[in-house]
Amino acid sequence: MLGSRPRRAAGLAAATLLAVAIATAATSCDPPANCPTPDQPTTVAYRTIPGVAKRLTSLDVHAPATAGCNKPVVLWVHGGGYQTGDKGNQIADKAALFNRQGWILVSINYRLTVPGDASSAHFPDHYEDVAAAVAWVHERIGRYGGDPARMALLGHSAGADIVSNVAAEPRYLAAHGLPLSTLSCVGPLDTEGFDKVAASADGEDLQWAIALGNEPQSQTATSANHLLTPASEAPDAIGVVRGSVQRRLIERAYLDEVAATGATTVLIDASSLTHAQVNSQIGAAGDTVMTPPLLAFLHSCLR
Repeated sequence: MLGSRPRRAAGLAAATLLAVAIATAATSCDPPANCPTPDQPTTVAYRTIPGVAKRLTSLDVHAPATAGCNKPVVLWVHGGGYQTGDKGNQIADKAALFNRQGWILVSINYRLTVPGDASSAHFPDHYEDVAAAVAWVHERIGRYGGDPARMALLGHSAGADIVSNVAAEPRYLAAHGLPLSTLSCVGPLDTEGFDKVAASADGEDLQWAIALGNEPQSQTATSANHLLTPASEAPDAIGVVRGSVQRRLIERAYLDEVAATGATTVLIDASSLTHAQVNSQIGAAGDTVMTPPLLAFLHSCLR
C-alpha cells in the first residue's frame, strides 16, 4: 500500500539480528513487554501556545481494552466550519467501532476561528495544529500500544478540508521532520473545500472564507485539488460523493487528483445521506452506507 513505510532490519549474525529485534520492539512500544491501556479516554495537550486554551490544542486517546503493542491508529478531525466543534462530538460510536477492530482512535481538537476576532485562528493555524497533532501521535502513540507506522487520518466537513490539506501540502508535516508517507491513508469526508475556487463560483455562503481567506491566492493555497500534482506523494484516500452537482464534481475531482499520483482511491456513494449523516452514521447501528466501505478501506490500509 502506498503510504506505508518499510520496517528496517540489519545485521549479519544471529546475535545481531536478535539485538535489532529487541531494539525495534523497545522503540515501537513503551514499555515493550506490556503496553498499557490508558483510562478511557486519555486527554493530552499535543502543543502549548501562549494565550490559547489548552483544550483547543489537545487530543483524546481512545484505546481498546485489550493489552498489546503495535495497534493501528485512526486519527479523527472534527468539523464545525472552522468556528465550532470539539473532539468529543459524536465520537462514541466511532471509538467503539474502531476499538472493536483492535485499533486506537485519536480525536483531535484545533484552534477555532472567531468571526471578527483577528487574534483567533486563521490560515494556516488549523492545518498547522492538526499536523502538530499527527507529529505528537507519531512520536508518542507507542506508549499507548499504537503503531506509528500504521496511521490513518480522517475528518468530516471542515475537518475533511484540514485532512486533505495536511495530506497534500508537504510543508505542514515537514515542519515536524515528517514526510507525507507518515500517513498510511486519509479519509476527508464530504467537503467542497477540495476546490475553493470552484466552490466560490457556486455562490454559496462558505464559512471557510472567514477562516482561510477568500482571495484567489488563498483559495488555491488551501485547496487540495490545486495542491496535488502527479508528482505528489499522496497517501491512499477514501472520500464520499453527495449533495449538489457542483459538490459532487469537486469531490470526484479530488479522488481523481489523488489517483493521478498513483495512490489508491475509494469512493463512497453517500447520495442518500445529508452532510451531517456522513459523520453521524460512522459506527451507527444498522448503517450500510458509511461504515462497511470505510472499514474495508481501513483494514486494507492499516494491515
